[in-house]
Amino acid sequence: MTSAHKVPFDEARLRPMLLRWLPDTLEIRTQTHQVDGQHVVLIYIAPNPAGCAFFQADGQYGHGKDAKTVFRQGEVFFRDGTESRRMSQRGLEQVIAQRVKIEQTRWERDHAAEYRRLVQELKIGSAGQQVTRGPAAEFNLALEPEVLTAAAIELLRARDDIPLRLLLNSAPARARQLLRAGDTTELTQLVERLACLAATFLTIERQEWFDRTTATLTSIYDLPLEQVGIGHSYVSQQIAAFWLMMTEHVLGLGSLAVRGSNWPAVKTLAAHQVPIGGNSYRTWTRHTLTMAARAGSLETRQGTQAIRLSLLSLARDMVRRLGCLRPEVEAEDERILTGLTQFDFLVCLVGIDMGGGYHPNFARFDTQRTNPAAERLLRDPRMRQEIFQGDGPHLAKELHEIDLAAQNEGFSYDGWEGYTTPVQNFISAQLR
Repeated sequence: MTSAHKVPFDEARLRPMLLRWLPDTLEIRTQTHQVDGQHVVLIYIAPNPAGCAFFQADGQYGHGKDAKTVFRQGEVFFRDGTESRRMSQRGLEQVIAQRVKIEQTRWERDHAAEYRRLVQELKIGSAGQQVTRGPAAEFNLALEPEVLTAAAIELLRARDDIPLRLLLNSAPARARQLLRAGDTTELTQLVERLACLAATFLTIERQEWFDRTTATLTSIYDLPLEQVGIGHSYVSQQIAAFWLMMTEHVLGLGSLAVRGSNWPAVKTLAAHQVPIGGNSYRTWTRHTLTMAARAGSLETRQGTQAIRLSLLSLARDMVRRLGCLRPEVEAEDERILTGLTQFDFLVCLVGIDMGGGYHPNFARFDTQRTNPAAERLLRDPRMRQEIFQGDGPHLAKELHEIDLAAQNEGFSYDGWEGYTTPVQNFISAQLR
């Protein structure tokens, strides 16, 4: 392309030419560059704000008998991958979804400044009355996490739980829409905000609202079963990744509950069961591990070597990023991983006790991280009452079973090596 060739691509010349066929909402940008001594023109056409555009005139090239019509006045095209196709039912649904997303983004952007102002007022305690006086619909999962949690605290202080109830009741329906649309980004943000709410209720010791929020998370976790049914051994990578993302947040909440010695919360997080066919169930952490592994979501490669990813390491990375799940510690604090391993150990106990299966993910890590949970289980009546309902021999049998599985799992990682002497003595005495 020569200097003369690039002249027609000037925006001032190109836009009037295109307006013969396109509406005046057309937004176009052009730039010229020199690459290896050659002129290159870049043309950018922004998405139409209406979601689509009707052609204003027939598009033809050639003359006389050789003339060919590419599109006609009134026709609409949409992008299907790398192709432009005439509007179809699927295309219309795509356009509608894009328009809704654009409007939602605009709404969030327009309210962002107000939300930031609100969180600052909440921090100094001056916005509680504004929250309680405002419409319940304004308290929603589009709020930034720190605003959402601060507003939730003020609502509880004001004893107005209606916005909280509406938010939790509407969350599964919103998650269903995002799941069907394949919008993983917004779906992750929704789960993050719910996890932040649950973490906040844990921190301020509001067990009822923690339980309600956890119940909402379990409902969302079960949504893919509406599509794939119960009993399928394999699911798509998209669904497996969704379950994996959710379980990372559940594990993060579990670590926080362990660090706070909130054993009712540990039991609540560990106990959700997912039907797998017949009368069989799996705890959601065990279910995720199975489905994610089968979908290849827990495997990466280093050269020609396949590396199996750790569920707890993935959860630790998520907690490092999401500050609301570690309000009392820094991102690199070792107590995060220690809490994860101890929670996973307790999940194993709950899983066996409920017949929901288990897998000792904690076994990959140093024994000293997990053993304090086993020791405390034997000396803390409140903890034992919440976590395990069986008698001494029953508990000893299950501890022994977990130990065998953990030693087998941990051998390849130089991880779990067995219980401390007090726990071993308990098992020996109970199994005589």
